[in-house]
Amino acid sequence: MNSNCYICGSKKNKEVFREHEIPILKCLDCGHAFSSFEQAEHYDGYWGDEGESFDLDWWDLAHREIYSEFIQKFLHSETGKILDVGCGLGFFVKMVSEKRPGWHAIGYEMSSKAVHFAKQTNGLIHVHEGIVQESGIEENSIDVITLWDVIEHIPKPHSLLEYLYTILKPGGFLFLQTPNFPIQLYKARLKKLLKGMKEGVHYLEARDHINDYNRASLKRLLLDCQFEEPSFTILKPILSVSGSKSNLGKLGKIGFYYATNLIWKLSLETLMLNNTLFAVAKKKTN
Repeated sequence: MNSNCYICGSKKNKEVFREHEIPILKCLDCGHAFSSFEQAEHYDGYWGDEGESFDLDWWDLAHREIYSEFIQKFLHSETGKILDVGCGLGFFVKMVSEKRPGWHAIGYEMSSKAVHFAKQTNGLIHVHEGIVQESGIEENSIDVITLWDVIEHIPKPHSLLEYLYTILKPGGFLFLQTPNFPIQLYKARLKKLLKGMKEGVHYLEARDHINDYNRASLKRLLLDCQFEEPSFTILKPILSVSGSKSNLGKLGKIGFYYATNLIWKLSLETLMLNNTLFAVAKKKTN
């Protein structure tokens, strides 16, 4: 079990949650939270074993609105180059290619199973298998880099972000989506109170989500990796609740999105109660 903070290295911490005997710890020096479970740095088992099928309602249909909103909000120019790190089955790369045909969209993914689907089913020739740090992508060549629900899976994220900084063009930006830990912790405690600790219930995903970010710890990580101070925004939610196809759950998620977005704006972007953090960090121009 790991007890060192992945952001500042401190050994001072306290337990804030326990998920199936795995403590979730909060650093007493910088406030970052992390799972004590020691996961491999380049873990590629997230997509399951060969022969398992993919939940396309989740990976495709439920993500369409959030991907579409990102493209409308951030990809304004007619041409550009975008890299999706941890692209999974390639649905975001596919949507960018369809909605912004002037953009060159590239994906990198460690799972051979996911890459095979992206190539064979989604017809994507620019999705590659492997570790992006070994891609050989030219420095200062990428306009936008995205990490959709990726950064929380990486135990030691500094080396990845430092590499991504080198391949971004000056003025280009990195976009990160990750769970908002303070809200997720509240939800996990509520689930544990109502349901107890049961297999199959989504709490904090202690074996997969190694780093649990809040705005301050994500900001510190990005600044440590040379990026400009990040801005935060809110996008539409993934339209599914823990894989459920319930329309009631979707309506609840949409309502929560509008409520938290309103609070975010009324508080002059100081009170973030959304389930998810969306951070945008630019590469310095000088």
